[in-house]
Amino acid sequence: MTGGSVLLYVWRFVLSFVGLFLVGATLWTHKNFGNVDFEQLIYHVQYGANGLLEVDPARLRNFIEFTVLIPLAGAAVFTVATSRLKSRLPLRHLHWLTAVLGVAYFLVSFSFKDFVRSYFGPDVFSSAYIDPKDVQLLPAGKQKNLVLIYVESLENAYQDPVRFGRDLLKPLTRLQQRYMSFGAYEEMPGTNWTIAGIVATQCGLPLKVMLGPNEPGLQLRKFAPHAICLGDVLAARGYENIFMNGPDLGFARVGTFLHDHGYTRAYGSKEWIAAGEESAKTKLWGLRDDRLFAHARSELDKLVAAGRPFNLTILTVDTHGPDGLFSEECRRRAVRDFAGIVECSASQVAEFVEHIRAKGWLDRISIVVQGDHLAMENPVFKKLNGDKNRRVFNLIVSDPVEAPSSPRVTHFDMFPTILEVLGLGTEAGRLGLGYCMLQRCAIPAPPVGRFAEFEAGVLNRSDVYLALWTGKP
Repeated sequence: MTGGSVLLYVWRFVLSFVGLFLVGATLWTHKNFGNVDFEQLIYHVQYGANGLLEVDPARLRNFIEFTVLIPLAGAAVFTVATSRLKSRLPLRHLHWLTAVLGVAYFLVSFSFKDFVRSYFGPDVFSSAYIDPKDVQLLPAGKQKNLVLIYVESLENAYQDPVRFGRDLLKPLTRLQQRYMSFGAYEEMPGTNWTIAGIVATQCGLPLKVMLGPNEPGLQLRKFAPHAICLGDVLAARGYENIFMNGPDLGFARVGTFLHDHGYTRAYGSKEWIAAGEESAKTKLWGLRDDRLFAHARSELDKLVAAGRPFNLTILTVDTHGPDGLFSEECRRRAVRDFAGIVECSASQVAEFVEHIRAKGWLDRISIVVQGDHLAMENPVFKKLNGDKNRRVFNLIVSDPVEAPSSPRVTHFDMFPTILEVLGLGTEAGRLGLGYCMLQRCAIPAPPVGRFAEFEAGVLNRSDVYLALWTGKP
C-alpha cells in the first residue's frame, strides 16, 4: 500500500467520522433534551461540559457512545466499503455524502439559520431594555422577604386531566385558585433552559451566546458583570441572598451567575456532601428534592428567627428529563413513573408553601413559584408537545393577595414584578425587558406587539446587550 493510498483511506475515514459524529450528537441531544436551538447548544458546549461530568456521568457515557464509539465503527465500515466500490457511483463517494449530510442535518436541526440571521437583524434589545442603573426604587413601605422556587420544567399542561387522567399539580392548582398566577406565561427566545430562565427572571435579559471577532465568546470569566439583577438589588437593600439546588453549581455556570449577582451563599452537590449528605455523592444530578426541601425548611426557620431581610431561592431537579429522578420520598409514596414524579414534586413544593402559611409568615414573606422553562424531552413529552399554547407554571403567594394586570407575561416581566411584590417597586414599573404585571403598578400597558417583536428578534446582535458583559459601550 502506497503512502497516497494510506492518506486516501485516512481522508475517507475522517470525512465519514465527522458526518456520523454530527448525526450522533444531534440524535443524542434530541433524545435527551428535545428541541434545542443553536444558542442553547453552543452555551452548553462552552460552559456545561465540565458540570455534566459532575451531575450526570451516565449521560456523558451515553454521549460518548453516540458521538465517538458508534461513529468510529461506522466510519471504519464506510472506509472499507468505499475502497471496494471504486467503479460504482455514487457509493464510492459515500464518505463525502456522509460528511455533507451530517453537516446539513446538524445545522438544520439546531436552527443554525436563525442564529446567523440574528447577526443581521434589527437591534430589538436596545430599544426595549431599561437599565436598572438608571431606575430609582420607590421608597420601601413594608419590605417583605422572598422565597423564590424554580421547579424544573414545570408547565400548566400537567394540570390537564384529559391528557393525564388527573391534575398532576392538584395541590399547586388549589394554591393558584386561592392566590395569584398569570394564565399565559410565555417562553421567549433565550429563556428556554434552566440558567437562561433564571437569568431572564432575575435580570430581565435573554441569555445569548456571543461569537465573533469582536465579541468575548469563550473567554468570559464573569457573568454579565455590568447587568443589575434581582440579587444585586436585594443585596443593596440589605437582603441576604441564598441559593439551594441539588446538582453541582458548576453546571452551566449557575454558581458563577450567583456569585456575580449578589448571592452570598449557594449550595450544590459539593456543598451538600461537605455537609454530610452522602446521597448527593452517589446520586446522578446530586441531591434529590425531598432532601433539598428538608434543608430549605431548616434554613428558612433560621432566617426568620434571625430577623434580617432575605431571599431564599430554590431550584428543584426531580422533574428533569429525559427520565426524571426518583427521591426516597416519592418512592415511599409508591411513585413508579414520570407522571408520578411530577405529581410528587408538585406536592412537595405545595407542602413547603403550606409550611410557611402554617407558621403565619405570609405577612413577612412573599412566595414565587414558577417553572424555569417549558418541559423538554421526557416520557410524557408527546402529550405536552401537541399543545401549541403551552405555558410556564407560575404562582405568587402573598398577603394581601396580588391581582394581575394581564394574564400574558414573559420571564422578563418577573424581575420588576417580584420586586413590586416585595415592596421594592419602581415608579415606571419597568426593569430590563420586563414590565411589572400587577394591577397596582402605575405604568402604561406594555406595547401590544412586544411578544411578536421578541419572538422575531430579541436575540439579534446588540451592542447594548454586549456591553452588559464587556462594559464597552
